[in-house]
Amino acid sequence: MSDNDTLGDNREFNVSALSDVTIDFVTVSKTAADDTDTIKYTNVRGAVKAYALRTDKTIQIVSMTGVVFTDPITVLINKSHTEHFTNGIVTKMVVRILTTNTNIKLRVLQR
Repeated sequence: MSDNDTLGDNREFNVSALSDVTIDFVTVSKTAADDTDTIKYTNVRGAVKAYALRTDKTIQIVSMTGVVFTDPITVLINKSHTEHFTNGIVTKMVVRILTTNTNIKLRVLQR
């Protein structure tokens, strides 16, 4: 693995309400300090090529990079959901919070 393969970010945040939350990987002018209840920012500053998503309650991934899934991806409690792409292609992810006070842990790698 080259140095470029290890660049990325680790985010942990709590979502208190039932909602859809957008995780934005590419907006350069925003950081975690700009987070709102429904938009979370990372310090990645570019498309993501791999991620690991963990949560303390079941959630769903409903879209990535503007593509809404026919059937959401279910991320189970305390089980890591990971995906790897040849190139960095994920710019945004929308997760659906199904239970109040859900803690999200997200590790992302960029190219």
